Amino acid sequence: MSPPTHVGQYPLRGVIGSGGMGIVYLAHDPAIDRAVAIKTIHRRLLESGGDDMSVAARFRVEAKAAGRLTHRNIVSIYQFGEDNDFAYIVMEYVAGRNLRDYVQAPRKLEVPQVLCVMTQLLDGLHYAHERGIVHRDIKPANLLIADDGRLKITDFGIARTESSNLTRANSIVGSPGYIAPEQYTNREIDRRVDVFSAGVLLYRMLSGTTPFVGTDDAIMYKIVYEPHKPLSEVTNDASLKPFDAVLDRALAKDPAQRYPNAMAMRTALQALATETLPEVLPADIVLAPVIESLEPSLPVPTLRHVSDMPGPSAPIVPTVPDSERNAPAHPKSLPVTVPPSIPAPTGWDTVALAEVERELAQHVGAVARVMVRRAARGLSTLAEVRHAVASAITDIEARERFLARAGVSPTQSAVSAGRASGAQVTRAEGAAPNGVPMREGDVDKAAAALLSSLGPIARVVAKRCAAKSNTREQFVASVMEQLAPTVDARRVQADLWRALG
Repeated sequence: MSPPTHVGQYPLRGVIGSGGMGIVYLAHDPAIDRAVAIKTIHRRLLESGGDDMSVAARFRVEAKAAGRLTHRNIVSIYQFGEDNDFAYIVMEYVAGRNLRDYVQAPRKLEVPQVLCVMTQLLDGLHYAHERGIVHRDIKPANLLIADDGRLKITDFGIARTESSNLTRANSIVGSPGYIAPEQYTNREIDRRVDVFSAGVLLYRMLSGTTPFVGTDDAIMYKIVYEPHKPLSEVTNDASLKPFDAVLDRALAKDPAQRYPNAMAMRTALQALATETLPEVLPADIVLAPVIESLEPSLPVPTLRHVSDMPGPSAPIVPTVPDSERNAPAHPKSLPVTVPPSIPAPTGWDTVALAEVERELAQHVGAVARVMVRRAARGLSTLAEVRHAVASAITDIEARERFLARAGVSPTQSAVSAGRASGAQVTRAEGAAPNGVPMREGDVDKAAAALLSSLGPIARVVAKRCAAKSNTREQFVASVMEQLAPTVDARRVQADLWRALG
């Protein structure tokens, strides 16, 4: 399967990134002579229908939500289109890297630089919120730092308007560790979920870790029920003590106790600044963009900065000879400016990686090598690599076959974990003399009964309460202790006993 040379009218130059939503390409807009980014999704996904949180629906949401927003700190959307193979979003090309590369770098951002990032983020969020758009997935990977130091918010794929019904039983949208408590507990949500995520991001940049860590289930439980550790305690840095009050409010469990909007949090952070904050990050810490070629043997164009020339700032455009400017562009005609391939990460068996690349290439084309080797950099087993790249396979059955080569599918793994939990409860020793011992299957029954009252966190609560209970009476009492004041306790208790039988 050869990589495409064009999407719609746009000739492709390289690969910016890839993931569950598809592939993001660097392309050239021949009409305006500028570089653009194009996010693609295969057309067959758009015809799948059904679940409103499907990849296709998220893709349409991104085009509509971000397309309504024009702000210096939000990536601009230019066009939504379809050709024979893809539906695609044409958007502003941000020559730079995402914030994840900055927070993971050995050189940490200094406090004034963190505040610079946060004020830009909160500016962009306030603008979106005032126009009724809630992002719901603020995290480092969805924040870009352009080569001029400006922050840009991207990926509005799960955004919603505040006027719509934003909750959905048994559905969690967002990224573990950055999700607000109300997104886990089936409560109505609004712009304050983005304020919570901004608080997590602030904590991460100042401390090097998120306030809630562990497995996905553990993170979920901590976000809903456990307080975060004070930043000054985690860092052992007394100079950060003033930030604790801001974080306590931004990360409040109850949305009513949180900052009411992004601008209020921005004002609180500005009050902590001990010097004038820069509008953008300084040039000496800005990371250069990374573009992968479409094939290992294909180069990527040199990008020139028009903003370095006299006159107002302008977009970055590919350097293409005048003789080729009006001719159909093809990646093979472009000058070599980056290494022709990604080397295999240190310590990996290149033959084993090549086998995974070969299998994945049957579904995504030549970009498979880029995806596999990039994933392998931070992982230690082939099974983990397969799970990391499998989301790029749009056909569900093909994805399951691909994952099966890793030994077990995610679905099978989850089912096994649930059965193991139930078995451990059954084997609990020392049941109370006047109680009914916990039985295998009780966790599943209780989780189903709790779903309507607790939402997506129901299973986590059931598993945790079962782990410390020998009898059903102890289990029900433990669950009741976890309930928020807004939850109808009598109804929950009745639902549990009805389910347990």
